[in-house]
Amino acid sequence: MRFPVVACLCLAVLAPVQRVMAQQDPGRSGPVNGPWQPIGELPADQTGGGRGYALAGEGATVADPGTSRIAVHLVAANYFYREQNADYLITQRYESHTAALDFRRGFKAAHGPRFELGAQVQFSERDGGFLNGVIASFESLSLSVSGVPSAKNELRTLGTPLPLGAFLTRNGRAVYAAPGGTAGIGDVSVVAKALLLDAPPGSRGTRLAARVGMNISGKSQFAEGHFVGVGVGFDSKVLSWAAVHGDVRATVALDRTSGWNLPLKRTTVGFSIGPELRLSRGSSLSMQLDGNTTPYLPTGTTAFDRGYGSITIGAGHRFGSVVSQLYVRENMNLPFRVRWNTEPDASFGIKISFRPH
Repeated sequence: MRFPVVACLCLAVLAPVQRVMAQQDPGRSGPVNGPWQPIGELPADQTGGGRGYALAGEGATVADPGTSRIAVHLVAANYFYREQNADYLITQRYESHTAALDFRRGFKAAHGPRFELGAQVQFSERDGGFLNGVIASFESLSLSVSGVPSAKNELRTLGTPLPLGAFLTRNGRAVYAAPGGTAGIGDVSVVAKALLLDAPPGSRGTRLAARVGMNISGKSQFAEGHFVGVGVGFDSKVLSWAAVHGDVRATVALDRTSGWNLPLKRTTVGFSIGPELRLSRGSSLSMQLDGNTTPYLPTGTTAFDRGYGSITIGAGHRFGSVVSQLYVRENMNLPFRVRWNTEPDASFGIKISFRPH
């Protein structure tokens, strides 16, 4: 269990929030400025980060008719994993840096709900990075505090280092090899999203939106696969200081084999759920659980056979029409066991969105 590690990583999120709180003007938090407006679901895995072949979670935010929403999403993710069984040997050691540009445009038909159309393109780079040393320090601190040996991955600091990159062999024969030190265009995705249930901003009503999306694979080292998916997301303010965000989704793979050259299932399903708590009128703290069934047919490995997910903790702040979200993501195997697998060992992200009214 690595929850102590998660707690340490969360300090990176909470420090900026404390500065924001310190700068808040108490006189601006009263009713004269209107009720608190939740920021929305954390953008975990919206630039990839899972096993692929899974539609990313989204809330119920839909661009107003005639307006555009633009977002820049930056993520640094560390991959570190080794597993060996009678057939397979899997190793990963690299760090990826991804920048994604997302655009949405709102529309309103004469009859029917308002909706938006959008697209996202990713640019990725992979190298040895620096997060491995940072995570090793956190793990050492976690081990000294908790005394739990599994809190520290000894492969980071002891023995022969894992090769840089991602590698898969079966019965001694190479199945997949992606050496570290490369860059390129990642996936391109398109989405159509309709608002089924609306509520005024800041009210205790519920928003509900349905979407359909399609992902087009980019360069193989960064690809999430060719797939289509549908999802339904909701945002609900349940108290004057608390909101809940959730999402359920299903995906259909358009490929027969993945970028790892492994056979795929036809469909996967996933979910997101978590609270958002008010810190000030413009700031909030969120926690989110994400889960997804594996897209792979059985291989006999934990890396590919188990359902997977993540726990994400983040902070958000609203600057007028600009919304920023800073978060840290830790991987899990379902049912909610924090451990190492082929998903990012730790991810740090920031998303800045321009949301005009």
